[in-house]
Order: sequence, then structure tokens, then C-alpha cells
Amino acid sequence: MKRVAILCTCARSVYHGMSGVDVYDAKRDARTFQGGCPVIAHPPCRSWSAFCAHQAKAEPGERELAMFCARAVQEWGGILEQPAHSRLWVAAGLPKPGTWDGTADSWSAEVWQAWWGYPMRKATWLYFSLIPPSIVRYPLRLHPRGGDRRAEQVMSKQQRSATPEAMAAWLVDLARQAKAPMEATA
Repeated sequence: MKRVAILCTCARSVYHGMSGVDVYDAKRDARTFQGGCPVIAHPPCRSWSAFCAHQAKAEPGERELAMFCARAVQEWGGILEQPAHSRLWVAAGLPKPGTWDGTADSWSAEVWQAWWGYPMRKATWLYFSLIPPSIVRYPLRLHPRGGDRRAEQVMSKQQRSATPEAMAAWLVDLARQAKAPMEATA
């Protein structure tokens, strides 16, 4: 089973219980990742969000950490996850959803975390590196109704930032199928 590095996850993330993953949370700094396997990166989004960056107070080094994560995904293959319309896409030179040129295994898509059981839509951008679009299958689920802000307001910070277990498993499965960097250049 190909190992997958999970960068910037929460201490109580669903990734901690999964087999075949190396989890980098606050205790194990993601910047210590040395490479050698595909990556799933969930860098902090406070300073990149198109909707709340003006009010969110980012911790020192968060912007640099997100850039490190983007480079790790580009180099080793895998997936970077951020809220839809994240400004990280422009800063890191990532292709926005819908702009794939049909040739590279570097592309982005917009998904809704509700497809995997999140209680609200939660539009999310995923950047895929060294993963051909032909292997990606989206789960077919009905979308929940509306964007009920009241539901979000009663959720804890941890609940709002958590990745649904089914989505985490889907991401790990796709990351395991990433081409090795040597395969991609051959």
C-alpha cells in the first residue's frame, strides 16, 4: 500500500485513524515532510479565504506554510484542499477549476463537501498534481438544500474545518494513485 502524507491536519482529524498515512498536525510540523510519497494538504485557509481573510487573524508563518504545501503537492503528487475561491491558487500559480488544458496531470476542480456527508454545501477547491483526471470519479449524491447560515453558526470551529470521513478516504485513495515524480517526467 502506497503511503500518503497528510499535511496540516487537525489533532483530532479522521486521518489519524487511517492506515497507510503519515499525519502531520500541529505536533508534527508539516515543514518537516521530506518527500518520497504523495501528499494531501489542508493548509490553514484564514489568510487565503476570499470571504474572510479581511477578518481572520492568521498565525505567523501560515502563508508560507500554505506555499510549502502547494510546492509539496506539485513535487510529489497528490491533492491540495482549500475553500472555493482561495487566493492561494493565484499566489501559487495553480490552475483554477475549469481551466485545465487537457494535457497536464495538474488541474483543479470545485467540489461540495456535502457530497461526502458534510451538513452544508461547503464549496471546496481541490488541486490535483500527477493525478490524471480520467481516474477521478465524483460521488453521486444529492446536494442539501440552501446555505443555512444558522447551521454553520451553531457548529464549533473544529466541526466547520473537519474533513468528512468519506471525503478523506476518497482523497487518500486518489493520492495513492498519483504518478511518482519519475513516472511523470518519463
